[in-house]
Amino acid sequence: MSGWIDVSRPLSDATAVWPGDTPWSFGLTSSMAAGAPANVGAVHGTTHAGTHADAPLHVDPAGDPVDRLPIDAFVGPAWLVDLAGRGAATGGTGATVAPGAAIAAEELAAAVPAGAERILLRTGCDWGGGFPATFRGLSEEASLWCVARGLRLVGTDAPSVDPFGAESLPAHHALVGGGVVILESLDLAAHPSGRYELVALPLRIAGADASPVRAAIRPMP
Repeated sequence: MSGWIDVSRPLSDATAVWPGDTPWSFGLTSSMAAGAPANVGAVHGTTHAGTHADAPLHVDPAGDPVDRLPIDAFVGPAWLVDLAGRGAATGGTGATVAPGAAIAAEELAAAVPAGAERILLRTGCDWGGGFPATFRGLSEEASLWCVARGLRLVGTDAPSVDPFGAESLPAHHALVGGGVVILESLDLAAHPSGRYELVALPLRIAGADASPVRAAIRPMP
């Protein structure tokens, strides 16, 4: 197990969730301190708390739930790609990109290596003050680029693959419509770009629209 790096966000009563969503909580329903023979806990909260996988059911009533997603999509080589504020969205000049600007297809084309099957996007999303006030999501064109490139998984450090306020969720629809699985709210800030081995299995929650994951990476040659 040497070399594995946890890139999931901890779940606790303080975990920031999408505004208006059900907060996450954990508590003991049976406590040894109160004389019980064992500690037994219970959890409550949104399936989209912390680092999580979205299922097609999240945006499509006829889509597959999380327990029917292919396990092997969440395990294997992945490229961590740095899009934190600079890139091809400004014509490839390296000029600064606005914090909430949608990620363009040109940015991905310039940054994603040939042959990549999974990408983890470090966008510079700031979770330091709770739920991010602004973040970078994928444009619809960038999402369709991911599908056309044959990607199996797109992960992001942002709370959504769609830009904030994109009510029709075009990035979600494009990705799941093209068979690409989605990871959101990864913790990638401290890790350099490069090729990693990824393990980020969702729980087998029957009929669920999403699931928290324990995501881990380790460098690959």
